[in-house]
Order: sequence, then structure tokens, then C-alpha cells
Amino acid sequence: MKIAVKILAFLMSLLFTFGGTSQSVMKYTDGEPITPEKRDYCFDNDRLLIGAYYGDIDHVKEAKEAGIDFIIDSSVDEAFLDECQKYGIGVISNGYNLPGGYSTLDPENEKSWVKFDYTQYRNHPALWGDDFIDEPNADAFENIAKSLEVYNANTDGKIGLVNLFPAYANEDQLSEHPERTDKEDFWLGKTDAGCFDAESYKMYISDYINKIPTDYICADIYPYRSKKNVFDKEVKSTIKNWIYNLDVMAEACRGTGRDLWIITQASGETKNGEPGGRNPRYCDEVSDISQQCYACLAFGAKAIIHAQFAAKGWWDPEHSHMIDVDGNTTETYDAVKTVDGYLAKFAKEYGKYTYESTYLVHPICVTGQKDISLATTDPDKVLKMASLSGLLVGTFTSDNGNAYIITNMEELNKNKSAHFTYCVPKDCDVTVYQKGETKTYSAGSLMRIKLDAGEGIFMTENKG
Repeated sequence: MKIAVKILAFLMSLLFTFGGTSQSVMKYTDGEPITPEKRDYCFDNDRLLIGAYYGDIDHVKEAKEAGIDFIIDSSVDEAFLDECQKYGIGVISNGYNLPGGYSTLDPENEKSWVKFDYTQYRNHPALWGDDFIDEPNADAFENIAKSLEVYNANTDGKIGLVNLFPAYANEDQLSEHPERTDKEDFWLGKTDAGCFDAESYKMYISDYINKIPTDYICADIYPYRSKKNVFDKEVKSTIKNWIYNLDVMAEACRGTGRDLWIITQASGETKNGEPGGRNPRYCDEVSDISQQCYACLAFGAKAIIHAQFAAKGWWDPEHSHMIDVDGNTTETYDAVKTVDGYLAKFAKEYGKYTYESTYLVHPICVTGQKDISLATTDPDKVLKMASLSGLLVGTFTSDNGNAYIITNMEELNKNKSAHFTYCVPKDCDVTVYQKGETKTYSAGSLMRIKLDAGEGIFMTENKG
């Protein structure tokens, strides 16, 4: 397995060498990447955090029962904060103290953050921070940095949240305009990491880490679509640059010591498919939520934020969110609650490890990408396991040993299970966290693991 990964990584590096550019996002644009100081927040971010977009004061109890640690909301008042405090849920607010913005940093929004009288800042035990700007373009980065500098200096333990565009944003949205050469087009045009849109996104993330010293990078990525075929049957699909998007962000986080926060798809516009299949689909099955969460974890994500919880916001809020328009929990709620229950079993243990690398097993079978190797791949970290399935593997380390996230990345439309075998090293035993259960394999034993569609596991090596 290690030899195969090394060969694929070498071939990918050759493509970029011949193309005259870099697969890596680090120093992709002029400037020096910033390694920010870790902030001491009013919440515990030494573990995996689970969030949700948009709350509902009448359903905070249901949010807690679904495993939600915090909510991002634009209609926060003291009563909502009190209710969240009652259930131990944090709130990142848009508009409670400071206005939130979108895309361009409106001068009035910047002025509001820089000139705000922070002696008037309304604190609350449930308030984790403030939602500053959603999907900003690169032209706003310098002013965002100035605003956050003032905010951080005048608040104690709060987070000013900046949520970035995903990789499928166009160059005008990103305000990044790469120039392509014929050489790059010839060698790189057919890869995720070298296509034209990929260049603009690497420029975008590179400029972010060069200019904004947040100790996290956050973006919303919604990968799932579905269409109706000629027989009126739903055909599920996954956007082709999903894994690339996670790879770029994870490499930037790894290279600058930041945490990775991902907003995932827990709602949609089409339930059973539509002609063309361009719109996001409902994510109302456990496999939908599970594959997204474990894919993010395989890139070292420290926060996963489900979008969306309450019956408000974008896409079909009446029916596709976790709470419907009549106040009932939905199938999406049930799926999120199930997967969050799995994640809760290892959330604290996961937080003890440092992310190292991500690699593909049988890349041709891995959905959401078309490359053979990732920028985050370190062939020397590859696990000695055998599999014929499409897997995504994240590797981690700590003083006590190594850990791994292993995800079944076969296209969900196939409803296909994945299998692998692994011989436990003779100097340790291995604990596997799977579907909310734990199982320990003794040193030298042979593990045979089956992963259902979209399923993932967390696996730790325990030495001594």
C-alpha cells in the first residue's frame, strides 16, 4: 500500500513539475503564511465540536439531544441565549452585538466592528462569539484582519467567525484572477488540483493565510446532488472537487497550525432528484451525514457544523432541515442525531491527536475527486492495510501513539460497503470506534473491518 501511494504521489508531483506550478497551497501567492497564536476561547476546543446553522428557541432541547454543541444564528436575543445556556449549548451570533456581512466587507460593517464601543458589548455565558462575515472575497481580507484585531483585543475568549467560499465559487466571487499558460493547461487541466478554478481557489486560501491570523479556517462545502434518469429514478451524485476543497484547506491548516472548521450539508432543494441534477439534494439518510463527517475528520476537522437545523434559512426550510415548518423533527434530524451519537463516543479522544496526513486508497473508486494523490498525502504515514475499496484515510499522532480516520468513500448512489484488513502491530493494541461502539484488538491480531455505505471509523493505537 505504501509503495502504491508513493508512486501515485510521485506521478502527481511530475504533473505539477511539468506544468510549472505547485500542487501545494502554501506560499502559492506572494506573502508569508501567518502561524497565528492559539486563542484561549470561552469554550473547549480541545475536542471535536459539533455545530448547527440556525436555532429555534422552542427546539433547543432537540438540538441538545441531537448532539449539537453550538448554534450559529442571526436572530439571537437574551431569551434564546438563556435557553441555550440551560442545555449547555453555545451561540455564535450574527447581529446580537455586531452586524454580520456577506462577500464584500461593507464600510459600515467594518466601521461597526472597529469603532464599536466594546464597553457596551453584551456578554452572556452561552455566547461563544460573533458571526463576522460569510463568504468574503479576497479583496476584503486586509480589512477583515484589521476588524478582527480590534475585536480580539476588546473581547475575552470570543470567536469572530469568518466563513469562506467553497472551491466551486468562481473567480469573480473569490476576487482571484489567475493567468493560465498553455503548458499548465496541457498538463494540469484534467486534474482537480490543477484546473483553472483550482488555481483561483488556491490563490484565495493562500491569500487568507497570508493576511488573516485566525487560528482556524472555516468554509461551507455542500457536495451532494441528485437527478432523475430516463426511468424517473433518482441518481445520486457527488461534486468532483469536494475532496480537493478539503485537501487545500487541510494543508493550509496543517502548514500554519490552525484548526479546520467545515459547514456540511444537512438540507437541500430536491428530495428525490430533478432534471439536470444541479441543485443540492436532501441529506436525510445516515450515510449522507456520516460520509461527510468522516471525510472531514480524515482531513483533521476540529468542528463540523450541520446546515441546517431550524425551519429557516436557505434551501427548502419547510421540509429539508432538521426541524420542519410544523416544529417536527425530520428524517434529516434522525440521521444527524445518529451520526453525532457516533462522533460523541470519541470526540474527546480525537482532540488529543495532531493531524498529519490524508491519502486515498484506490483513488478511481473514491467519489468527490478525480486526482490520484493529495497535497496533504505523506506516503511515510500510510497504514499497512489491504483493501479493494475506495477509502479516505486520515492519519494522526500523539505522545501515546497514532490514530486514523478511515472512511468508505464509494459513491453513495452505489449503496456499496467497503472492506479492509489490518494486522495490528506487535507493540500495541488497537481500539476501533465504530457506530457508537468500541472494540479492542490485541497486538499481532488480524482485523477484518466492514464499513457500510458512507460509514467511517476512528482507530487508535495504544502502546504500553
